[in-house]
Amino acid sequence: MSILLPAGLPAGFILDAATVAHAAELFELRAAECVEAFGFCPDTVEDVRADLALCEGSEFLQLIVRDAAGSLVQWWSTFTGPGDPTFYAWVSSDPQLAETLHDELSSAGWSVLLDWIREHAADGDGVIDVRSWCPAGSSAGHRRLAAAGFTHRRTFWEMVGPVTDVARTPPAVPGLTITAAADSRSVYPVLDKAFEEHWGYTHLEYDDWMKVLPTIPGYDPALWFLASIDSTPAAAMILTRRAVSDGAMYVAELATLKEFRRRGIAAALLATAFEVAAGEGLESVSLHVDSDNTFDAPSVYRRAGLDVRCAFHAHVRDLKR
Repeated sequence: MSILLPAGLPAGFILDAATVAHAAELFELRAAECVEAFGFCPDTVEDVRADLALCEGSEFLQLIVRDAAGSLVQWWSTFTGPGDPTFYAWVSSDPQLAETLHDELSSAGWSVLLDWIREHAADGDGVIDVRSWCPAGSSAGHRRLAAAGFTHRRTFWEMVGPVTDVARTPPAVPGLTITAAADSRSVYPVLDKAFEEHWGYTHLEYDDWMKVLPTIPGYDPALWFLASIDSTPAAAMILTRRAVSDGAMYVAELATLKEFRRRGIAAALLATAFEVAAGEGLESVSLHVDSDNTFDAPSVYRRAGLDVRCAFHAHVRDLKR
């Protein structure tokens, strides 16, 4: 598919469908944005590949914008997963674009994406939940999201900690056992229930959840862990290898049921993550966390040896149908 951009924009730009074949090229685009904001890129090519190779049952629109010379200058993307009422969307851009042109192309991108979301949202009377993000400190990114009708709602930190003997040593928790390669049907209800009170939580049925999980970067069911107190499930953790190119084991999910919090279970699971990282010859453990987490998870992670490396701002738009 090649179509002209909407009327009124500078001539010479062409839209094409984005596919997995564009993963390396799109990663370079995303990396350029991150390097401008942070001086480095916390994402990996596996992250981009996962954004392009969505699971069965997903609905999506993936477009790339090229200039007259054929250079990739923007990536317009939106998707929703099976059973998920929320749409996720972004416009990634070459930071070298002239500001006026950047604004015009971004405005066109959001117009296309939001119209598509309206057409593909499930029937209903309420607004459509659309979420996006940009690097913290990107004033231009904030401005363009605001122009598209988004509001900054939350800040998420990437936290990273080195593998050390101290980090690998779990606290003593009475009655605690941690089971490796835990069964998905045991892990699912723990994570689903434990995340209910967290910002951004969306309930997914087990079958939908299991469609999504195998498509996340670095997925390996051998890296699922269930923590139990006296044989009762209390917490769960899912690790992935999405960040091995950066020498890190990634904590994709970690949550403790309300009745078992403040006993050191999360700290014990983090020690397990550091132990797994050490066993694979990795140098660190990384994760993302809501900086305003209701249960003060960042403090738990700091005590485990992790520190903030960078931050992203989550933006939300309640889109009228």
